[in-house]
Amino acid sequence: MRIMIKYFPYECAFSDRFYKNLVILGIGSNMGNTFKIFRNLFLSLKNNKLIKLFSTSHIYKNKAFGYTKQPDFYNATIILSTNLCLRNFYALMFYLERKLGRSRKRAFKNAPRKIDIDLIYFDKKRANLKHLSLPHKDFHNRESVLKPLSFQMGLE
Repeated sequence: MRIMIKYFPYECAFSDRFYKNLVILGIGSNMGNTFKIFRNLFLSLKNNKLIKLFSTSHIYKNKAFGYTKQPDFYNATIILSTNLCLRNFYALMFYLERKLGRSRKRAFKNAPRKIDIDLIYFDKKRANLKHLSLPHKDFHNRESVLKPLSFQMGLE
């Protein structure tokens, strides 16, 4: 199911303010006031002078995967550019997750959560670290990323 709220979908007006690193984020939530959390994330990114938001997708409601005995997830994708390096951008996403209510420890893998920010793509960088794989190792298998991203790319 496709859902529209303020800022989802969003497309920036033409701007000459483009930054060096192109980024794709996948976001998800199935606890709390998801739409408010998504709006607050959007505004945090939009108000950061080192980030230029290009677009957001509609919000998609998806069945949970992995552990399925939990509420459905709401998912969206965000395309932006930044002058932050990978390490600093990743740290910012970690900070925003905590600020928006994600607890540091999960009860188990794929547990319900208020916010999940996945770094799908960061400017052609490749990484295979304990907590970060670039491009995201499972994005091509996740409907929660492919559907919103298809919309943003004009493929849907």
